[in-house]
Amino acid sequence: MIKLAWRNLIQKPMHFIISTGGVGLAVLLILVMGGVFAGSEEHAVLYMRNQPAELWGMQNGVANLHMSSSRLSADVVQQVQNFPGVAQAIGVLYASAGVEIADTVIYSYVFGIEPDAPFGGPWALADGNGSPGLNEIVIDRDLAQRYGLTIGDTISILGFPLTITGLSEGAFGIATNVVFVNKTAMALLMDVSVQSASYVLIQPEAGIDIERLAEELNQAIPEANILTQAEFIASDQEMIRQMGADILQMMNVIAYIIGVLIIGITVYTAMLERVREFGVLKAIGANTVQLLSTVFAQSFIIALVGFGAGVVLAYLVSVLVISISPEILIFIEPNLWLSQLPILVIVTGIASLLPVQQIRTVDPLVVFKA
Repeated sequence: MIKLAWRNLIQKPMHFIISTGGVGLAVLLILVMGGVFAGSEEHAVLYMRNQPAELWGMQNGVANLHMSSSRLSADVVQQVQNFPGVAQAIGVLYASAGVEIADTVIYSYVFGIEPDAPFGGPWALADGNGSPGLNEIVIDRDLAQRYGLTIGDTISILGFPLTITGLSEGAFGIATNVVFVNKTAMALLMDVSVQSASYVLIQPEAGIDIERLAEELNQAIPEANILTQAEFIASDQEMIRQMGADILQMMNVIAYIIGVLIIGITVYTAMLERVREFGVLKAIGANTVQLLSTVFAQSFIIALVGFGAGVVLAYLVSVLVISISPEILIFIEPNLWLSQLPILVIVTGIASLLPVQQIRTVDPLVVFKA
């Protein structure tokens, strides 16, 4: 029946292309919107994900980077640094502020980093120096290109002029812009000790159980909250979902519903267009079971070919969008499209059942009608 179904479909190649194209475009819509939502989440946690710290320390009661204010005193930072099992602990200052470029203000996450610290600063450097001195700043290369900036140009934060001395990579996105300044300068601006920190990035010694070390640190230093990197990222992503990402998620759901409806309507319409072909099968002796088998076979061929085309198109679109607008990350992982297969099977099955009664009772004489 599959071979027969395939032959019937390719007898009208244009109809077949239109049907599979409709399914493919619906899958493209679902995957791209889902990828944009996943990309916005991924962009927002790029700083945490790209630092080598397995543990993160912050003020007790704080469990996020976004929409949070954390402050650890110099004494607490020193306790973490001297704790048994801790190989390195780097304190960074953090604040959200507007980066002023001419008349434009870019909402940004500003990190104050120590010069020549082994981590905590840019994880990828495109050009220049990644350790800003006083009155210096490192910004993302894509941000610089968008506004025609280069090393040596001056931008401002809260009215304070800063000279661009480095261009990072991967720190500018639709949901996040990360910039790096000198920790001493930021401490003066925030009126805090240079030895204090908003967050402490912790590297345990080799062979240390990080979850046990986190528990011991939390017990020994009640002023701090120590989380594993995975816990910190998960907590931040949950916060993002509760923020403006809800709007994006709603758009994603709407796109998903529209996509599913398009798939169902496309498959249903494709079957109705072939009533005459089923009449031919019935005229030459096909029974009801054989007719229904052909219906389902043709429906699933259209759905699966269209699905495959949609997945390929989604990856191509994601590459194209990133090349044109690097700040927009369309994050399409295999589990995103694999998770759609059960829905595709259910929708295709339902769409195949809808015309069953009409096909089952089709008059074989319909084939002889004009």
